[in-house]
Amino acid sequence: MKKTIGIFILLVQILFVQNAGGEMNDFTLKNGIKVIFNKTSGVKVASVRVVTPVSAVCENENNSGISNLTARLMVKATANRSVETLAKDIDNIGADLYADTDYDMSGFNMSFLSEYFDKACEIFSDVVKNPLFDEKEVDFEKQNTIAALNSRKDSIGRTASDNFIKAFYGNTSYSFPVAGSEKTVSALTSENLKDRHKYSYNASNILISVAGNIEESVVKKSLEKYFGNIESGKKLEKPVLSLDLKKPEEVKVSGKFNQAYIITGFPAPSLSGRDFVTLKVINALLGGRMTSVLFTELREKLGLAYEVGAIYPSRIGESYFAVYIGLDKKNISLTLKRIDEILKDFCSKEVDAQELKDTKTYIKGLYIMDRQTVGKQSYYYAWREIVGQGYKYDEKYLDDIDNVTAADIKAAANKIFGAKPLTLIIDPEAAKNK
Repeated sequence: MKKTIGIFILLVQILFVQNAGGEMNDFTLKNGIKVIFNKTSGVKVASVRVVTPVSAVCENENNSGISNLTARLMVKATANRSVETLAKDIDNIGADLYADTDYDMSGFNMSFLSEYFDKACEIFSDVVKNPLFDEKEVDFEKQNTIAALNSRKDSIGRTASDNFIKAFYGNTSYSFPVAGSEKTVSALTSENLKDRHKYSYNASNILISVAGNIEESVVKKSLEKYFGNIESGKKLEKPVLSLDLKKPEEVKVSGKFNQAYIITGFPAPSLSGRDFVTLKVINALLGGRMTSVLFTELREKLGLAYEVGAIYPSRIGESYFAVYIGLDKKNISLTLKRIDEILKDFCSKEVDAQELKDTKTYIKGLYIMDRQTVGKQSYYYAWREIVGQGYKYDEKYLDDIDNVTAADIKAAANKIFGAKPLTLIIDPEAAKNK
């Protein structure tokens, strides 16, 4: 079985090399916008991604959700194209265009056949430069966003996550959902969105990432023609996250659910931290796969969980390492005891050499397969650049994974899990006991 997995991953690696092409370069447009270009081989498709670091991390309790709503409205209509015309023009070249917002990066991706690169750039630049923010569309999108926010309350996992990050991050920008809240979204106006667009998508903040089987000369010519006249503006003011780590050790939340849910999390370094890569390996060891420690101990052996795993988000600012588990309410106390025992046991021993090797193979396989499309390649190169690691690090990351040792894992685990965790519990009994 392991031999079969090894052969499969080798084939994936070969395929990745064929698709990636290996011709990475960057250049700057006349207005200062940096462009990352990855020339691929194979199928003649291309992906253009326009991103900005002015995202959810730059928001506050009064305007959370503004980056997400701004981006979603920008792909609806422009001053030159109605909703119908924009959709038709995109369809006519067989392209797809969508907005994508997270805490540390916001922007858009457009994928299409390489032969339509110039036309695609013309359409895309119209979206970036001339969004309409029509009142009717703004109201409609606000309603959709609020409906999506309300639907999150129907998911016990999302409800637990939202409450955990609020308790963990306090009143900092990482504590608000990317989509905002019903209160903040309802209050946003067209003028708010226009101001946000002006700040987010000026030449001082924009980054463009391109991946595809297309000549660099064509890329340069089209991008200069359509994006080279975007004016400079106010540059990103990096938010200062004052994280108060003196938190309550346990937070109980009542809900409409019959089941219970636990998230127990520890302060963890940002992606620029020394132990970032080691913690990614620990994340996979503890909760990443079917043979991980948490899955084996809590679900397979004890039957305590219907969902279990670990999460370590990549953040520019302070992050967290958390264990999450969905379970029957009667098992809350036992499960908390076993999680504590599992983490202490993990800290006390060095991970088995074969388990570490298999886990690294698992990480590599997922990593490589996740970069098979030009859309994903353009995303990861842009994201690496925005968060400060540099786009070239995306190809170095797996080398760093390989270099993680059992001693590194033990040291990092003791550093992280030695702290007091914040534990969020959704307990159906909490409401009854009030």
